[in-house]
Amino acid sequence: MEKCLYSIYKILCLSGIGKLVIGKTEYEVGRYLPFDDFGLGVNTVKLLMTNILKSILIFAIALIIAGGDNKYFIGALVLGIAMYEDSFAKWKRKQEKHLLKQLSMYLNELRREYYRFGDVEEAFLAAFSAAGEELKLHLGLIEEELDGNGIPENYKVASPNRFLFIFIAICQCGIKYGDADNIFISNIDELQKNIDSDLLKWEREDFIFSTVFFAISFAIITMPVMERWAVSQVGDLADFYNGFRGSLTRIICIIVTMLFIIFFEKMQEIREDGIEPILSMLMENKHINKVLKWMFEHRGMENGKVAKIFNENFPEKSYQHFILMRWLCFFSSFGIITMWAGYWKLSYFMIIPIIFISFLMSYIPYTGLVIDGMFYEAVLEEEIGQVRLMTISLASVIGMTVEEILLWTENFTLILKESVASCIDELDVDEHKALDGLRSRWQKTSFINVIDDLIASDKIGISEAFKDLMSRKDYYTAKRRQEQELIVRKKEAIISTFLYLPFMLTVGAYMIVPFLVISIKNLLDVTVKLT
Repeated sequence: MEKCLYSIYKILCLSGIGKLVIGKTEYEVGRYLPFDDFGLGVNTVKLLMTNILKSILIFAIALIIAGGDNKYFIGALVLGIAMYEDSFAKWKRKQEKHLLKQLSMYLNELRREYYRFGDVEEAFLAAFSAAGEELKLHLGLIEEELDGNGIPENYKVASPNRFLFIFIAICQCGIKYGDADNIFISNIDELQKNIDSDLLKWEREDFIFSTVFFAISFAIITMPVMERWAVSQVGDLADFYNGFRGSLTRIICIIVTMLFIIFFEKMQEIREDGIEPILSMLMENKHINKVLKWMFEHRGMENGKVAKIFNENFPEKSYQHFILMRWLCFFSSFGIITMWAGYWKLSYFMIIPIIFISFLMSYIPYTGLVIDGMFYEAVLEEEIGQVRLMTISLASVIGMTVEEILLWTENFTLILKESVASCIDELDVDEHKALDGLRSRWQKTSFINVIDDLIASDKIGISEAFKDLMSRKDYYTAKRRQEQELIVRKKEAIISTFLYLPFMLTVGAYMIVPFLVISIKNLLDVTVKLT
């Protein structure tokens, strides 16, 4: 069976379309399950086929409920695609949580083995057998870099959970600089506290998101049921549902529901450093590259408001990809609406509203940007909290340098990455100027505490400079838990407020309003005849 799956994987890799199909799945499988080529291929195809089968199932269920009516084919197709994305997002969340649980259990065994051997490397190897199967794959990569100064090569392409970075840093520093005053155990304990805090957050979020997809998709699935009920009550409604106005109402309901699905799926995302195979493939096209280059050079797009938002707040995102996504939304909307207009044989003058509607649809990518903006400060503080945990662990090691702490921070972060990289480049020229520049960039955030300690370390040493942060470890741990609680409550409030809105809008627009309009019209006709 596995050989068969691997053969399918190799066949897909031979063509551009095949690579497009498996690209994102292969990337995420490689992130969480860093197998060799055979294992990667088998697990990629297995996950891909599982998600496709789930999509086909929900697509078939939607069509069966619709009684095979072609009117609802697009709605069933949208549900199938949404099911694929939802299954993929839940798989990633499951892997992330599974990895954290295994790491937490492994740290217990590592602590015990360290007390036994008194050596970081020996304890690491002795505790290896107690790790879960998935974590062993990562520990195998980490072991190769244990005596070095960097991170496994795989992690530079697709990084796993950030706590693994902190774990690598703690182990490498313990081996390189030794372990005075049981600092290694203290750092492991602090790391485990934060992992357990994250696991609690994951459990709560999984409970919140468990029924979101089905609650929203209920709006599309029940549309044929609404039609059958309304027609059974008022026979004249059959003309409405089979006509142009019914088709238009159906499309509007599907689009609104689709936007809500995108909105809630976006809230489930773990991180923003994944790949988009379609956009990456388009970027490789020389003609598209020329157009983008012209737009950025002659239209000044790199100085626009949106570009500045990307550069300042979302440096991990690609503004070029964002522009391409807008183009895709415009042209795909234009094509679909034009075919729909052709089916109903509408006037050629409809091309103007079609272009206008397509232009509005091109703003769909802004949905993701709005959600990122809603949670930007919380996500930034979460990243800073994890950076603080790592820098406290590193600063407690005798012999640590400012540059080494910044290098680990660069490898570790997404939002802070670009500014930290610029700071590292300027360190050799003027360390004070470089750190002052980093300070001015993040002066309105709690990251400034870490930067101030790095600046002070030039005069009093790293260990002494970070003494205040070290003494307040419990405070920062409690603060991080409180911030996580606020994020979960915010998501819970948004979901509880808007979860059933698509269904209510669909019921109102697709069943109640047409039912009332036709009923009132019939009543007026009867009244006129009687008079």
